[in-house]
Amino acid sequence: MFQFHYISISAFCLVATLLLSGCQLTSNSPDSVKSYGEYYLALQQLTETQLMEEVNVLQSKMAVTVTEPTKQDYDSQIKLLLLYSLPKSPIYNSFNAKALLNQMQQEGKNLAFANINPSEQAFITLLRDQLNQRLLMRNRLLLQQQEQAKLTLKKHQSLIEKIAILEQTIIQLKKIDQAIDKRQ
Repeated sequence: MFQFHYISISAFCLVATLLLSGCQLTSNSPDSVKSYGEYYLALQQLTETQLMEEVNVLQSKMAVTVTEPTKQDYDSQIKLLLLYSLPKSPIYNSFNAKALLNQMQQEGKNLAFANINPSEQAFITLLRDQLNQRLLMRNRLLLQQQEQAKLTLKKHQSLIEKIAILEQTIIQLKKIDQAIDKRQ
């Protein structure tokens, strides 16, 4: 019985050591993730400084792509797209994200997305739909603000016209008052 207990403790220690060492090998850095969904989740855990470092790395990779047009780095483009789409990112911009996505879809008839699996394509499609909705909502808000500004301007002009009419009425009343005083 003592040997069985000793073996089970040894086995437990061995399994615990393997599990704990496995946990230490796992990293939360954006480079260690396999899918774009996991990458996006990893980005959400980063600080602003770490996000900026990731942006710089991706932009430097993109600069190489510009100087060597034959070498397309679609992975970096997709990751940069995700950084543009992340609200806490220092480069967050829905317009830039949508523009980059449109550019990638136009280049080589979706060549940028040809080698990713269907779940990743679904993730990109969902992102595109959300960007479209965000931009549509922003445009609606801008239109509402413009209409509100026009209404405010009309009310302001109407008040100015009423003030001018009242001032003219006051001047006429003063003239009438002066005319009455002269008669008396």
